[in-house]
This record gives sequence, structure tokens and C-alpha cells, in this order.
Amino acid sequence: MTRRALVVVIILATTGLLAHAARRVHPIVIDVSRLPYAVAGWTGRDDPPPDRDTLAVLSADALLNRTYTSRAGAPAAVGLYVAFYSEQKPGVSIHSPLHCLPGTGWEPVDVGVVDMTGGTARRMVVRKNRDRALVLYWYAVHGRMLAGEVSSRLWLLHDSVRFGRSDAALVRIVVPVTSSLDSAERRAVSFARDVMPYLSHLWS
Repeated sequence: MTRRALVVVIILATTGLLAHAARRVHPIVIDVSRLPYAVAGWTGRDDPPPDRDTLAVLSADALLNRTYTSRAGAPAAVGLYVAFYSEQKPGVSIHSPLHCLPGTGWEPVDVGVVDMTGGTARRMVVRKNRDRALVLYWYAVHGRMLAGEVSSRLWLLHDSVRFGRSDAALVRIVVPVTSSLDSAERRAVSFARDVMPYLSHLWS
């Protein structure tokens, strides 16, 4: 069995267990739109919401889709997407960018993990035709910052059984590669570090 197939099997298994544990879960509601538009040295604006079909597939309880630009006047904007789920239940779970981005035409060409203050984030370089972008994403699970799909599901299962909670969020940051890949990554990491305290405040 390949590593990817094993990951899929584990995710499916934990999804089933989470659905079973959901009987004891107390749904948590968080309004992610309360994230400030002014974040450190960044200014945000709302992007158009996903279309109705996409919203139906995502089935998130709260969504945030914004573009932030630096007050320092750096050229590349930063895209921030947050999908919050108040509980994991049958047919409703967090969609991994590792699997969803290829469905929108973005092909991962390099995938790794970046250590961040407070946890880890998945780092991806994606390509669509001649365009490239640097993507950082992580799962926010009750104060944890997790890069892995499997580890996030296992912690959700643990917290569902022990605390009666299965709320979680996906945080995704996208920076177009307009000059060098290194500069795009520095910009993504810089924004992630700036926005994390504000995000942590939302689900604390």
C-alpha cells in the first residue's frame, strides 16, 4: 500500500470514528469574520464568496476569504482563507488543500512542512499553466497548529472522546510567485506569524 493510500485509509477510518463520537459533541460556533481587517502592518479586503455549488461541497459553518496587502507597499498581495467547522459529522469534514487544489487546476510541484511558532504548517508550491504560487496551510484544533491531515484527525478524535468537542478550522495562505520563490515564502511566513495571534484569539 502506498503512503498516500494509507493516509486516505486512516482519514476515512477516523472520519467514521468521529461521526460515531459526534453524539457526545457540543457544537462550538465561531464567527471568523470578526478577524480584523487591520493586522499588524497588513490591510485586508473581502474577496467574492465561493459560488453556491462550492459552498455546498465545503459545508463549512463559517468562511473567511480575504486579500491582505502590506502597508509597506510590497507588490504581491496575500490571500487568506479560513474555513471553520463547528463539529465533524457524516459527510462534513475539512477539505485538505493537498487534495482540493488539483481539482481547481493547481498542480502541487513541491510539498513539505515548515516549523512555525506554535506548531507546523504545510508548505506547497503549486503551478497552473505559467502561474506559480506559494501555499501555507494548517489545521487549527483546540490551540494546536497542525500540518498533517492524519494528525489533525487523530487529535479531533481524541478531543471528541475526551472533551466532547470536534470543532476545527483550516487556515490557508496563498502568495503568488511574481519574482522569486524565496521572497514569496518569506512573505507568506511573515503574514502567517502576524495573523496567528489574531486567529488564536478567535478560537480561544
